[in-house]
Amino acid sequence: MKIKFYFTLLFLCIINITALQAQTPPKREMRGAWIATHLNIDWPSVGTTTAQEQATFIQRVSEHKTTGMNAIFVQVRSQCDALYPNPYEPWSVVLTGTQGVAPSPLYDPLAFMISEVKSRGMEFHAWFNPYRALASFTPASYAALDASHVAKAHPTWIMDVTTIASGAQQKLLNPGAPEVLEHIIKVVMYVVRNYDVDGIHFDDYFYTNPASTTYNDDSVYAIHNRGIANRGDWRRSNVDTLIKRLNDSIKTVKPWVKFGISPTGVWMSSPADPLGSGTGSGVIQHKKDLFANSRLWQQQGWVDYLAPQVYWYIGQTNSDYSILADWWNNNNFGRHIYIGQAGYKVGDAAQNIAFATDATQIPRQMRLDRSLANISGQIVYNTNSLRNNLLGFRDSLRLNFHNKPALQPTMLWKDNVVPTAATMLTAVKLANNTVRLNWVKPIMALNEMDKVKQFVIYKNISGAPVITNANHILTITNTDIEEFIDTAILANTTYNYFVTSIDRLNNESAASNMASLNSGLLPLTLLRFGIEKTINNNVQLTWQTTNEINTNYIDVERALNDNNFKKINTQNANAGSTYYNYTATDFNIQESGTYYYRLKMVDKNGQFAYSEIKKVTVYFENENLSAHPNPIIKGDKIKLIWPNTNGSIAFSIIDINGKVVMANKVQFSAGVGNIVINNTITAGTYVLQCYKNDKINTLKIVIK
Repeated sequence: MKIKFYFTLLFLCIINITALQAQTPPKREMRGAWIATHLNIDWPSVGTTTAQEQATFIQRVSEHKTTGMNAIFVQVRSQCDALYPNPYEPWSVVLTGTQGVAPSPLYDPLAFMISEVKSRGMEFHAWFNPYRALASFTPASYAALDASHVAKAHPTWIMDVTTIASGAQQKLLNPGAPEVLEHIIKVVMYVVRNYDVDGIHFDDYFYTNPASTTYNDDSVYAIHNRGIANRGDWRRSNVDTLIKRLNDSIKTVKPWVKFGISPTGVWMSSPADPLGSGTGSGVIQHKKDLFANSRLWQQQGWVDYLAPQVYWYIGQTNSDYSILADWWNNNNFGRHIYIGQAGYKVGDAAQNIAFATDATQIPRQMRLDRSLANISGQIVYNTNSLRNNLLGFRDSLRLNFHNKPALQPTMLWKDNVVPTAATMLTAVKLANNTVRLNWVKPIMALNEMDKVKQFVIYKNISGAPVITNANHILTITNTDIEEFIDTAILANTTYNYFVTSIDRLNNESAASNMASLNSGLLPLTLLRFGIEKTINNNVQLTWQTTNEINTNYIDVERALNDNNFKKINTQNANAGSTYYNYTATDFNIQESGTYYYRLKMVDKNGQFAYSEIKKVTVYFENENLSAHPNPIIKGDKIKLIWPNTNGSIAFSIIDINGKVVMANKVQFSAGVGNIVINNTITAGTYVLQCYKNDKINTLKIVIK
């Protein structure tokens, strides 16, 4: 057994080394994983408590994060029931074993999942089955449906489908019925409006294949044929209408939400359509067989991406992976193509040897994808296949293909505006031989698509990092934090860092200032550094040091609202190995704003290091700026009077914790401007800041 284990490990290492030598990691790539909930395939498990259910999901997404995934696709509606409370469809049977019964203790699984996924820096895509109402119909399964389920509440919307070979039956929403179209759009848009999803996702379940099933849509066609004589064209038109209308609705309500579909792997084969792929005529061709014309959706820009399920191996007769990957690459029409990978086949003895025993199959597919300019990543089906790690599948991703983090590909047709860059990046060596990076994030943007969601940290030895080189990415933060601890530090080595901002649609800002540090050059050990605002708006700084063996002096530097630090105080060092406490007070605060402070610690050789940056916000009452009425009722208009002021003036309303609750511009004319206070603001005391001539003018307002 040990000999076999060592051989397998050596084999995997050889594969990984070969792959690393062959390809530079991409800076941008979709790295997705499907979490299937239908029949409890991946999650949840019926009979578990809410706490157990949540713990299992956390384990799943944590594993995906470790594997290097940057997007999770969770099936939230598989049979016209839902994993979230809503007014249209009942609670899903997969939660409790009984459709229509809420989890107990009650919680919102969708809100919970979104929070857990996003807190780990991954995108959350809500996966819907648009038409499937009952996957396996029997009198018992029908009786078990909740009374509010569409199959019972709206039986005229349902199309009965029978599998020719076995007589098995299922129920589908009839795509030709206008009421069905409206229902699906309402169901999906409820999630778009009420949840912070990054994407809406459909899989390949549209119409079933009429060659292997029978269903009767004659009555609906007779009433709603729209003058389309060919039944196949009419069915395709039904699906096309849903895709186009849903895309339009999503863009109108939340234009940053992505919309994509994962059809079966073959659009059309070339024997049936010269535009099709060089695949066999016997495979399912979803334009012809499922009435899903995915190439048209991509061509018309009705979707942001397609993720065809190319669940075959390289060299497979009639459905060769390499032929299909190349065909999809050439039919992207300016939108993204992600390949759906058959992770579930890896190591499965029932599959062809290419999947059952060949550990190189998926790695070869991924290297092929990366060689094609218009293939922007992969989504793996399913979660359990990754967790099982058969043939080292998960290890090959974690240790090789995903060993460096990747940003999501940009969607410039949705947003091409880069966010504001971070500023004031500093690198400070800590006593435990790590480096703490601090920076100042940009002011929150007004446009949702321009808001900074994460930061990318670049690191390089000796020279400046190159932000186009994925090998220089140290990490992508999970959220919009302003600090990171780098533990990968060697002694007596010079490190250089950049930080960039990325927004909701993964546009990347310019680089911050470069922070440099030599891990062997630390004039002293800084144990503590703090600041606080005192009475009369003075700022007091305190810090504690030790090991001042070669230290000459310590400068206190200050900046106001920018990166222009200036020295305001110098303190001589004590030049000893004991503990020393320092205090300095900044008495020269004359205007409102956010002040930034840092320490510059200089040794006797002229070498120096910076502390982290601390900040404090100071407000001064401004007699020239007044507001009427004050207090003001939320939702009402407040009049600002500011003599000799005209034009567009930026303003912010800030709560007592320093959080901006409202920001925009107000138009002044002859010294008067009007602001309508958002009715969503909580009653309380706030600071109103107006920005004019690089000055911040401030007054307190009370909102009731």
